[in-house]
Amino acid sequence: MSIQDEKDCNLMVVASVEEYAQRHNISTQKTLELFQKYDIFSAVRSQYVVLHMVDFDEVTSFVEDILKRKTA
Repeated sequence: MSIQDEKDCNLMVVASVEEYAQRHNISTQKTLELFQKYDIFSAVRSQYVVLHMVDFDEVTSFVEDILKRKTA
C-alpha cells in the first residue's frame, strides 16, 4: 500500500467512527471502544481496496453488518 493509500485508509477508518457514532447517537469514545472490542479497525483496513471505490454509506453498512454478526 502506498503512503497515500495508507493516509486515505486512515481517513476512512476515522470517518467510519464518526459516521457510526452519529448514526447510532453514541459518543465517539463509545464508538472507538466498540470498534476496538470487535476489531472493526482491522476489518475496514483489510477491505480498503474495495471500500474506497464505493459510496461511504456502504462503508458504514459494512461496519454495521460486522457488528450485527459479532454481537448477535
